[in-house]
Amino acid sequence: MSDVDFFEFAFSHIALVLASIAAVSFVLYISIRKSVLVGYLDPLHFYWTFTLGTAYGIVVALFLSGYISAYLIFILFSYAFILWFVYSSLHNRLSWFRSAVNVFLVPAGKGRFEFYLVLIVYFALALFLIFKTGLGVSAETNRFEQNRGMGAFVRVADGFRLFLIGYLFLMCVERWREGRRGFATWCLFLLYLFVLVVSSMLNGAKFAVLEAIYASLFALAMLGIRVRLGFIKVALISTVVGFFALFVLAKNLDNSGVDASSGGGYMPEVPMLVERLVLRVLANGDKYYFALPNDVIEELETDGVFIQLLAPLVSVTKMSELVGHPVDNYTIGKQSLLYWYPNYDIAGGPTSHFDLFAYKYFGLIPGFIFSAFIGFLLASVSSLSRFEGGMFYSAIAAALWVRSIPMLLEPAVGLAYMLDIFILFSIIKFFGLALRLASHSGR
Repeated sequence: MSDVDFFEFAFSHIALVLASIAAVSFVLYISIRKSVLVGYLDPLHFYWTFTLGTAYGIVVALFLSGYISAYLIFILFSYAFILWFVYSSLHNRLSWFRSAVNVFLVPAGKGRFEFYLVLIVYFALALFLIFKTGLGVSAETNRFEQNRGMGAFVRVADGFRLFLIGYLFLMCVERWREGRRGFATWCLFLLYLFVLVVSSMLNGAKFAVLEAIYASLFALAMLGIRVRLGFIKVALISTVVGFFALFVLAKNLDNSGVDASSGGGYMPEVPMLVERLVLRVLANGDKYYFALPNDVIEELETDGVFIQLLAPLVSVTKMSELVGHPVDNYTIGKQSLLYWYPNYDIAGGPTSHFDLFAYKYFGLIPGFIFSAFIGFLLASVSSLSRFEGGMFYSAIAAALWVRSIPMLLEPAVGLAYMLDIFILFSIIKFFGLALRLASHSGR
């Protein structure tokens, strides 16, 4: 089913689609509400409850309308169940990941030197990327196309971004709780806001601001400070996040030569900008409506599973050169898009989601094992919240949690995000330790 076909289906069966999305999202919310640290403000809800809730709701609507087979529905929800079961059973029972984080990533003491080192490196990278490629929000096509050839620098910047935001927020909260509420504290808070806004604009994702807020709140909860936000604060955060998403979308439309204030194609009574936002939410299910109706998924091509898993680590461009074909064209999401639009040659495209990746790259039974493995990894990272540490540990834990959950949407990329943080902060810890040893030996 092409996207045009799906949107025509969705708007002609809007009650069924909305009811299915609401019902599935509610079930997914209930399934994890007791296994998250920050309640409904936990980033897992964005990926699991909202993104997968929307996507699975669309799948249910298509199934009820006779477009998807019972066999594929069974596979999809069986994989989701096994991942949920492993995660919910183990999320507060694992400690091996915390030990690894402390050994490899967290420096002795408060880690202030390492924090300032990361801050300097990030600002240098941000300036380089701004002058080299520009802000992600101003990309003419999309941020993936804009960053071609700059992937390594973007990954390092993104690896540091959420840690810095979490750590700066904790510094602000610490000073405020200690009664230090003077000029210096307000300057520090302005620095926090500056890093949050500029880094989000540099990243260019519509989710970037919300991701930064998630990292801040999770880091705060890691210190044992209960996060309580009333209706007004939640409404304010939602307004800021919504404004940023609309701003990015408006820039994309402007770069495409589309008048954002003109009437929509499917919803003529609302501006094009609002319609595109609605279509973007429905596009959470794009890989499913591309691949599942008429069993299209069985016709999609694949390359080696290790090629797909390693490509985000070594760079998609480099891996493509090594194997002699564009490996990003063989993700399940991109393959499903190319099935309908074979001439599409722009970077990016639909994500694969763990369930489609598991089924297509591992097969029916091994796919259960892979889904359980993703649940185990998420439970391991989530278990960091069982142990209190200092600000450095809390900021690292927040960055790891927010950067790990994308495994649900693109397993190889989520794994690469996790390893990026381990590699980058292992280097930072080693460098800080070497400088301390050198200063002691020089005395």
